[in-house]
Amino acid sequence: MFIPESANSSTELPSPTTTTRKTTAVFVAEVTCVMCSRLVGTAVETHWPPVNSVLIQVEGSAVLRRIALQQLRCPDCGGNTAPTEVTTRLLRRERPIDWQQDQPRRGRPPTWLVAQRATARLRGDQST
Repeated sequence: MFIPESANSSTELPSPTTTTRKTTAVFVAEVTCVMCSRLVGTAVETHWPPVNSVLIQVEGSAVLRRIALQQLRCPDCGGNTAPTEVTTRLLRRERPIDWQQDQPRRGRPPTWLVAQRATARLRGDQST
Protein backbone atom coordinates (compact mmCIF):
# COMPACT_ATOMS: atom_id res chain seq x y z
CA MET A 1 0.00 0.00 0.00
CA PHE A 2 1.38 3.39 -0.93
CA ILE A 3 0.58 7.00 -0.13
CA PRO A 4 -0.99 8.68 -3.15
CA GLU A 5 1.13 11.37 -4.81
CA SER A 6 -1.67 13.88 -4.38
CA ALA A 7 -1.26 13.59 -0.60
CA ASN A 8 1.99 15.56 -0.84
CA SER A 9 0.23 18.53 -2.41
CA SER A 10 -2.98 18.26 -0.42
CA THR A 11 -3.95 21.25 1.68
CA GLU A 12 -5.98 18.97 3.97
CA LEU A 13 -2.90 17.49 5.65
CA PRO A 14 -0.66 19.69 7.83
CA SER A 15 2.23 21.16 5.91
CA PRO A 16 5.77 21.72 7.20
CA THR A 17 5.16 25.48 7.23
CA THR A 18 2.45 24.98 9.87
CA THR A 19 4.46 22.42 11.84
CA THR A 20 8.07 22.44 12.98
CA ARG A 21 8.74 18.90 11.72
CA LYS A 22 9.46 17.95 8.11
CA THR A 23 7.69 14.62 8.53
CA THR A 24 4.10 13.91 9.44
CA ALA A 25 2.81 10.55 10.63
CA VAL A 26 -0.26 9.57 8.61
CA PHE A 27 -2.51 6.54 8.59
CA VAL A 28 -3.11 4.97 5.20
CA ALA A 29 -6.07 2.59 4.92
CA GLU A 30 -7.54 0.59 2.09
CA VAL A 31 -11.31 1.03 2.15
CA THR A 32 -13.44 -1.79 0.75
CA CYS A 33 -17.14 -2.48 0.40
CA VAL A 34 -18.66 -4.73 3.06
CA MET A 35 -21.24 -6.21 0.68
CA CYS A 36 -19.31 -6.85 -2.57
CA SER A 37 -15.67 -6.73 -1.27
CA ARG A 38 -14.56 -4.30 -3.98
CA LEU A 39 -11.84 -1.76 -3.30
CA VAL A 40 -13.43 1.69 -2.91
CA GLY A 41 -10.24 3.69 -2.41
CA THR A 42 -7.32 4.66 -0.19
CA ALA A 43 -7.91 6.83 2.87
CA VAL A 44 -5.19 9.07 4.32
CA GLU A 45 -5.64 10.67 7.76
CA THR A 46 -3.44 12.15 10.49
CA HIS A 47 -5.41 10.35 13.23
CA TRP A 48 -7.24 7.03 13.28
CA PRO A 49 -10.14 6.27 13.48
CA PRO A 50 -11.51 9.33 11.69
CA VAL A 51 -14.37 11.12 13.44
CA ASN A 52 -16.49 13.01 10.90
CA SER A 53 -14.83 12.86 7.51
CA VAL A 54 -11.96 11.13 5.76
CA LEU A 55 -9.52 12.20 3.05
CA ILE A 56 -9.85 9.54 0.34
CA GLN A 57 -8.53 8.80 -3.12
CA VAL A 58 -11.32 6.94 -4.86
CA GLU A 59 -10.24 3.96 -6.96
CA GLY A 60 -9.57 5.11 -10.53
CA SER A 61 -9.09 8.76 -9.54
CA ALA A 62 -5.86 10.69 -9.09
CA VAL A 63 -7.00 13.31 -6.55
CA LEU A 64 -7.73 13.25 -2.85
CA ARG A 65 -11.01 14.65 -1.58
CA ARG A 66 -12.64 14.90 1.81
CA ILE A 67 -15.84 12.88 2.19
CA ALA A 68 -18.14 12.64 5.21
CA LEU A 69 -18.15 9.13 6.67
CA GLN A 70 -21.95 8.88 6.25
CA GLN A 71 -21.60 9.47 2.51
CA LEU A 72 -18.77 6.98 1.96
CA ARG A 73 -20.49 4.17 0.04
CA CYS A 74 -19.53 1.67 -2.64
CA PRO A 75 -20.07 3.22 -6.08
CA ASP A 76 -21.08 -0.16 -7.56
CA CYS A 77 -23.58 -1.65 -5.11
CA GLY A 78 -24.17 1.22 -2.64
CA GLY A 79 -23.01 -0.90 0.31
CA ASN A 80 -21.32 0.31 3.46
CA THR A 81 -17.52 0.51 3.58
CA ALA A 82 -14.87 -0.51 6.09
CA PRO A 83 -11.09 -0.22 6.29
CA THR A 84 -9.34 -3.52 5.58
CA GLU A 85 -5.67 -2.70 6.00
CA VAL A 86 -4.43 0.26 8.08
CA THR A 87 -0.74 1.16 8.15
CA THR A 88 1.22 4.06 9.59
CA ARG A 89 3.54 5.92 7.24
CA LEU A 90 5.78 8.95 7.48
CA LEU A 91 4.92 11.62 4.95
CA ARG A 92 8.04 13.65 4.16
CA ARG A 93 7.51 17.11 2.84
CA GLU A 94 10.58 18.88 1.59
CA ARG A 95 11.09 21.77 -0.72
CA PRO A 96 12.03 20.83 -4.27
CA ILE A 97 15.75 21.01 -5.02
CA ASP A 98 16.85 23.47 -7.67
CA TRP A 99 19.72 21.61 -9.29
CA GLN A 100 20.72 24.68 -11.34
CA GLN A 101 21.51 26.59 -8.14
CA ASP A 102 23.20 23.62 -6.40
CA GLN A 103 26.62 23.91 -8.05
CA PRO A 104 29.78 22.01 -7.03
CA ARG A 105 31.73 23.65 -4.24
CA ARG A 106 35.07 25.25 -5.09
CA GLY A 107 38.13 25.19 -2.88
CA ARG A 108 40.47 22.71 -1.28
CA PRO A 109 39.58 19.03 -1.82
CA PRO A 110 39.00 16.82 1.22
CA THR A 111 42.06 15.16 2.78
CA TRP A 112 40.82 11.65 1.94
CA LEU A 113 40.64 12.62 -1.74
CA VAL A 114 44.13 14.14 -1.66
CA ALA A 115 45.49 10.91 -0.11
CA GLN A 116 43.67 8.77 -2.67
CA ARG A 117 45.07 10.79 -5.56
CA ALA A 118 48.59 10.64 -4.09
CA THR A 119 48.50 6.84 -3.79
CA ALA A 120 47.19 6.57 -7.34
CA ARG A 121 50.04 8.80 -8.55
CA LEU A 122 52.61 6.67 -6.68
CA ARG A 123 51.25 3.46 -8.17
CA GLY A 124 51.36 4.99 -11.63
CA ASP A 125 55.04 6.04 -11.19
CA GLN A 126 56.10 2.60 -9.89
CA SER A 127 54.59 0.68 -12.82
CA THR A 128 56.64 2.65 -15.41
